[in-house]
Amino acid sequence: MELYFCISLQRAGNTLLGSILNQNPDITLTANSPLTEIIYQLDLIKNQKDLKLSQHQNFPHNDSIDNVIRKTFYTYSETFKTKYVINRSNWWSDGNLELLEKYFDKKIKFLILYRNPLECLASLLKGYKVKKENSDIEADHYMNPETGVLGNAIKQIPLIQKNYEHLFITYDQLISHPKNTVNSIYDFFNIPKFEHTYTDLKQFEIQGVQYDDSIFGDVDLHTIRTDKIEKKPYPIEDFLLPSVIKKYKNIGKKYES
Repeated sequence: MELYFCISLQRAGNTLLGSILNQNPDITLTANSPLTEIIYQLDLIKNQKDLKLSQHQNFPHNDSIDNVIRKTFYTYSETFKTKYVINRSNWWSDGNLELLEKYFDKKIKFLILYRNPLECLASLLKGYKVKKENSDIEADHYMNPETGVLGNAIKQIPLIQKNYEHLFITYDQLISHPKNTVNSIYDFFNIPKFEHTYTDLKQFEIQGVQYDDSIFGDVDLHTIRTDKIEKKPYPIEDFLLPSVIKKYKNIGKKYES
């Protein structure tokens, strides 16, 4: 099994891309996975200095813990029973990148999926049914460069591009030229081509498991259009205050050209 990694902005076409790629019985593009959290928690066993009773501190055999962590990448991924797994998670953060470098024992290759951040923000607020008049508060939350799921990802993308082999694709490329975009992914990861369909799509699922958005309340974040691939034309002005658009209009602008 070959294991690769995906980082992306939320609302950048992850679910659509997964529904397409996973038509191939040899590929799994995961949902937004908990693998980073699993690796972090395992690594924490070695570094919990404040615990009064710790078996590992009592007998600090680090090599055994390291071995478990290295194998966890594959143990998690082998469950999907495919030749190629592209794990999507928040690998972009400093801590997660450090753990990936430390424990993953093969060459690290990234798929980067990008979309105009204001479009992502508007789509998130639409999905969570946030009122436009409250968009400024939510925008500051999502766009925070240190803690926001959009802002931090945007901040870290140049680091990924500088230090790792990567393929950068945009939401607009995926929507406008899905076949060419998918083929570029095959070429980048050296995966034999597969004849995909781009109409009559199925909702994203893996081994019968689908996203359960009900945990967030009355929201729908992962239902895709199945009849064809087409960008939904909704203006960001319908969901974002002018002050929000002005404040964040230049975020990620260098990726737009």
